[in-house]
Amino acid sequence: MSRDLELLIAERAIERVILSYSRAVDRYDFDALSDCYWPEGTDDHGSFLGVAADFVEWNKSALARFERTSHFLGNILVDVDLDSSRAHAETYAVAHHRFTDPEGQLTDMTAGLRYIDVFERRADQWRIIERVVVYDWRRTDPAYGQTGFADAYVRGLRSKDDAVYTVGR
Repeated sequence: MSRDLELLIAERAIERVILSYSRAVDRYDFDALSDCYWPEGTDDHGSFLGVAADFVEWNKSALARFERTSHFLGNILVDVDLDSSRAHAETYAVAHHRFTDPEGQLTDMTAGLRYIDVFERRADQWRIIERVVVYDWRRTDPAYGQTGFADAYVRGLRSKDDAVYTVGR
């Protein structure tokens, strides 16, 4: 295989891990979240700093306070070093979190952030070995009213009952 093709395949595999991370968080799929990291991989989310297994467990309670989350990924720049089987990636993201504040107000917290990742390839599989989340901005706003969707609309779920796991499967 040509080196250019090998780089392209590596970049796509890494981007898929990054995309899978967002799905795992938003769908409350902790098995899939765990699969994004090597067991000794680390994550620094600001409010959490530690190894991957502990990060997955921490997310179970950290995400429980939110009614919904939605992570939208933008620019993804991946630099792969095939000789060392390592890669660096910077991913821009906007993360939306809906929750009820202590006064009972439905609230939206939105953050602009970047995932700074180090990936490692083992047995042709790329996973995160180190992640640092860099926060560029954040805002919190009251959310007035519900979403306004009619009962017939398919709504997103924070479980494996979500349409992404069931439609056509």
